[in-house]
Amino acid sequence: MTANLTNPNVLTPKEEIAGTVCDRLLGGETLSEICRDPAMPDKLGMMRWLAQDPTFLEDFVFTYQLLAEVLAAQAVRVADTRCRRLRLAVRRWVADRLIRKIVSQSESYETEKEVSCIK
Repeated sequence: MTANLTNPNVLTPKEEIAGTVCDRLLGGETLSEICRDPAMPDKLGMMRWLAQDPTFLEDFVFTYQLLAEVLAAQAVRVADTRCRRLRLAVRRWVADRLIRKIVSQSESYETEKEVSCIK
């Protein structure tokens, strides 16, 4: 998150919420779970915010990239345990889904950016 321009050590309320969202995602919560919290934007509001705020979108995508890396690291560790095929397959599926979500959101953002430049 970027700091407030008037005081670089103070985050705006919006920046604090964005940081909290990313922290909670890294903590294992889903976006749907976070959006059900009354202190957080609802899912539609979150999608609008991501579409309108390139800095938050970058942080959000970076968070999902970190999650994909965590799942990949877990997959490597799981490969040596019992029931490894199922556990490994599940983690691969989850990591693949996260990566597709990142790519989709990035492509959507780039398309919106191009469309707004054309208008």
